Amino acid sequence: MSYNPYAYTSNDVSINDRFSHETGGQFASSRERPIMQEAAPQGHFASNSRPAQQDGIPFQNPTTSMAYQLGQSAFTNFIGQQNFSQFQETVTKAAGSSSSLSHYFQVTTSYVLRKLQIIVLPFFKKASWQRIPDTQSQASGSLSFLPPKDDVNSPDLYIPIMGLVTYILVWNMQKGLQGSFNPENLYYKLSSTLAFVGLDLVILKLGLYLLVNVNSPTSSLTELVCYVGYKFVPLTLVLFSPNRPLYISMAAKVYLFIAFGVFLLRSVKFNLFMNANNDMANIKKSTVRKCNYFLFVYGFFWQSVLMWLMA
Repeated sequence: MSYNPYAYTSNDVSINDRFSHETGGQFASSRERPIMQEAAPQGHFASNSRPAQQDGIPFQNPTTSMAYQLGQSAFTNFIGQQNFSQFQETVTKAAGSSSSLSHYFQVTTSYVLRKLQIIVLPFFKKASWQRIPDTQSQASGSLSFLPPKDDVNSPDLYIPIMGLVTYILVWNMQKGLQGSFNPENLYYKLSSTLAFVGLDLVILKLGLYLLVNVNSPTSSLTELVCYVGYKFVPLTLVLFSPNRPLYISMAAKVYLFIAFGVFLLRSVKFNLFMNANNDMANIKKSTVRKCNYFLFVYGFFWQSVLMWLMA
């Protein structure tokens, strides 16, 4: 409930009625009228403030709202409003309501910096890779996790979207410095990159579905898009690596690709066998072993080949 400081009490109404019936009532009523006229817009604004927040961005934190707006506007300006509307409709149908997607945009500056550090330097992470469940969801019988701003192990969509835009812009900037810039390269590079990401997502989703068909939040389409989209962080850093001498460029690419493989393997592996029914203990050890082999080949060999082609 919102407090309206301009609301009148019953005592105020009785006083106004008394003055209106007296000789000086006209003067008193004329003096009170501007105050009431000013109070009306204030009350109107207070009553309409809450629906405006509900119809707009589904965040109460200004920092989170800014991150959501920045990511959405950058992606919209990059692919066009019509394409973005079709993309948003497709993702919403596949992943659920827009409120579920807003969960992956609840990020802070400290989370983004910490997440980038884990992606580039996964070997130095000594803490657990498992996500923190939400206690309220466990009480209701469903499994959900804390948002990214509260748990660094939770995936997000802010870093993948901003990483995609940064990667395309840096790639075209290098083409411009080489004197071969063409505006058509923006759409060519974007379409080819999205095709690679789509192929990568299909392989990961199909592999997990065939090996371990469980109702785990980590195997959902939205979270797999998050994990697949993190590859734009090492890809962007590769573009900034020097081309000469050759061994430094090769060493930088090999390290970044291996680091991303370690990050992807541990992030998916330690959170895959979790669901609301706690029936993961019934999964055979052979299934877990096959899943680990698949994630190892996918994270190191396939990702290295794919990012080498994209870079």
